[in-house]
Amino acid sequence: MAFSADLLRNGPTRLRTLEPGDTDWLMKWENDPSHWSVSGTTVPFSRATLQTLCDGHQDLHTAGQLRWVIEEMGKPVGAVDLYDHSGLHQRAGVGILVDATHRGQGTGGRALQIAVRHAQEVLLLKCLHAEIHAENSASLQLFSSAGFQEVGRFEYWTRTPSGWQDAVLLQVILNPSAT
Repeated sequence: MAFSADLLRNGPTRLRTLEPGDTDWLMKWENDPSHWSVSGTTVPFSRATLQTLCDGHQDLHTAGQLRWVIEEMGKPVGAVDLYDHSGLHQRAGVGILVDATHRGQGTGGRALQIAVRHAQEVLLLKCLHAEIHAENSASLQLFSSAGFQEVGRFEYWTRTPSGWQDAVLLQVILNPSAT
C-alpha cells in the first residue's frame, strides 16, 4: 500500500519527529509546572536529558513511545506522544500538548487527527487510549471530536495542588472490522 506524501499534514498543521533544535521548546513545555499534574512529572528535566531525547532515534516498537512536534505554518506549537505501546496488543496511549498561545485555533484537533490516522494506517494499531482529567472539558471535547469514547473513570486518580482529580479513560478502536 502506498502512503500519501502528506500523511503527517492536515491543513496548516504538520507533525514531525524531534530534531536537535527542539530542546528549547521541550524545556519550555516539559518544565512548566502547570503541566506536571497531567504528565506525572515532579521535578524539572535537565537540558541534557531533553537534548538526548531530541538527538535520539524514536521508534514506537523499540522505545515504547513516539513523540512528534506539532508545527503550525512551520513553527513548533506543541507535541503529540504515543506512549505505553504494546506490540502484542496493538495499542498505545496518546497525549497532546498545545502551547497556551495556540489553543482554541483547531491545532489540537488537526494534530490528533494526524496521529490517529498514522496509528491506524502506518503503525497498524488496533486502538488508542487516553486518560484525561475529568475537569479538563476542553481536552475531553478534543478527544471526543476525534472519535474517542469514554470507557471508564478512575476516581481520585491524580493528586494535584488543588486536590484529587478523577481521570476519564477514553478509547478509539481503529480498523474496527479487522480482527
